[in-house]
Amino acid sequence: MNLVNQLPYNKDILYNDLFEQNGWKQRIYFQKAHMKANNRDQYFLKLFVTDDKGGQMCQAYIYFYLNSDSRTSDFIGVYVKPAYRNLGLASLLVSTWIQFCLNNGYHFLGTNKAQRKPFLIYLLKTYGFEILDTILYQTTSNVIHICKNKNDDTKYLLFKNPKQKESFMKGNIAKEDNYQSIEKLDINMSYLDSVILSKEYNLFDEHKANQKSILVLNRHHK
Repeated sequence: MNLVNQLPYNKDILYNDLFEQNGWKQRIYFQKAHMKANNRDQYFLKLFVTDDKGGQMCQAYIYFYLNSDSRTSDFIGVYVKPAYRNLGLASLLVSTWIQFCLNNGYHFLGTNKAQRKPFLIYLLKTYGFEILDTILYQTTSNVIHICKNKNDDTKYLLFKNPKQKESFMKGNIAKEDNYQSIEKLDINMSYLDSVILSKEYNLFDEHKANQKSILVLNRHHK
């Protein structure tokens, strides 16, 4: 927690330089910024890769809130530049965030209700995040089924609510993040999980989060 208290505003501070991608060195930097809109400090873990000329390019970042009084952290989002998608960088950053929190006394992790990316919610679920009232998966019409085709990296969604499908697929997220809707599963398609947008997902399985995040970080280690 000393790192958080000592962070200057709007300056990248080296946090971890023990990763690499295809032989190129990767570094993770911490940054703190004050958001005037809600008068809160927002934190970033930013992943940079070193190119063959020694320059650095930001590949992706995760951003979140930290509350040192309540020892909580609220996940806001992850952004991966299009050129670096499908390389596991979102998992790397989520794992880094989880390990930072657990190692520094932040043991209540959650998301805000504004989560609008189905596959990102699915990713968090694989770490042990879940909504409090899981019966909603059976009772609400706003369930989205996460699906994957073994032949490509497209993000497929099977909607229960036709109106939600129409609204979501017309939005920027569907276009920017390569989402496609399907009407049913076929022989090459597999069902992964179900999510509900605009619900708070909290970490209920700390052991699972810890174990998976360690495995992911080890895969990216030099």
